[in-house]
Amino acid sequence: MADRAVSEVLSFALVFSLIVASIILVSVSGLGALQNARDAEQMENAERAFDVLSDNIADLHKQGAPSRATEVSLGEASLRTGENTTISVHVHDGTAPKDVGTWEVRPVIYAGNQERELVYEAGAVYRTNRDGGVQKRAPPILVSDDRVLITVVGTTASNQQSLGGSTVLVRTNHRNSNVSFADTGGNIEHVNVSVDADPQREALWQSYFESEGFTCAANGWCNFTSSSGGIDRTYVVYHDIAVEIDQ
Repeated sequence: MADRAVSEVLSFALVFSLIVASIILVSVSGLGALQNARDAEQMENAERAFDVLSDNIADLHKQGAPSRATEVSLGEASLRTGENTTISVHVHDGTAPKDVGTWEVRPVIYAGNQERELVYEAGAVYRTNRDGGVQKRAPPILVSDDRVLITVVGTTASNQQSLGGSTVLVRTNHRNSNVSFADTGGNIEHVNVSVDADPQREALWQSYFESEGFTCAANGWCNFTSSSGGIDRTYVVYHDIAVEIDQ
């Protein structure tokens, strides 16, 4: 009888240990899966918010709207304006290059978990992580063999801002638009663009320009040359858009 009692106690202990171990295993793996699902959903929501942000800023420089406000839900993420990105444009008529302009642009950055970011930069939207990135929205640049329109959406802020919390507002105001260069006589043979940004996004910018027919060099400059020898119409336009992140 004593041996039987010991056997029952051991059996109970073993069964109880298996149950506890199973609960711990399911809890740990289940919580990890839930965390990953939540992070993915937050990033998807942020992408939709950046689509709205892009459309709202486009209303400013395309439709002439004075201001827009975009709501972004953050959860555990943060939203900030990043370090300045420098965009430069040169045109070349075959004899001498002309410096059209150099502008400092502040990107708007959504920083999620595991180094995943969404970035609005000069009209483009990029999604990046520690392994690379992808362009989610192209900038408002039009390139064909006889026409080039370089539109620089200059989001600016007086200083870097960063906010967390449940929800923030991105307030944007159209301050000015300027046609920095215009040629309709077919005098321009080359258009050169440089985007000096975070190295990861700079590589994505170069990939975009190459997809549009530019040739990019190691020094960061991308060159477009018309196959017909001259670009019929060349425009470079800069839009000054003030950005403020508010709670």
